[in-house]
Amino acid sequence: MNDWLSQNRSIFQLAQVISWAANHPIISLIILLFVLAIVGSIIQAISRLVEVVSKSILQVPLKLILAVVKFSFVSFTQIGSVAIKKLTNSQKNDHNLLVLPPANSQLMHVQKQQRLEEICQRLAEIHKEQQELLQEAKELLAKSEITSEQEIIGK
Repeated sequence: MNDWLSQNRSIFQLAQVISWAANHPIISLIILLFVLAIVGSIIQAISRLVEVVSKSILQVPLKLILAVVKFSFVSFTQIGSVAIKKLTNSQKNDHNLLVLPPANSQLMHVQKQQRLEEICQRLAEIHKEQQELLQEAKELLAKSEITSEQEIIGK
């Protein structure tokens, strides 16, 4: 028997553990409870993983079908709204043709010209003010550079 145990080292170590457990029953029971709790947690984690993976595998085709249905519904809605708009616009254009009197259009043209001239004048004023501000900024920067150079030289 000793030859067989010496040849099978793992069986010999298992026999030593069982012998130790028989000599220390309370500690062995506590260790056994911890081992059972850990094994139970591992089995529970594996079952949750299998559950999540199976749900995902089953949901993918359903989500794909739902996306296709949503896309087709949105497309049909847009196509339908464009077609309805074209139909209603063509019917409105056939019945309601607006014609402006020539005097009114000339008056509007003159008003537009005046407004454009006002805008041009205002832009010229703004440009002039911008140039003045740029010049002032250059002068301030030049003064600050001279002051900082003098401070550096003074140190």
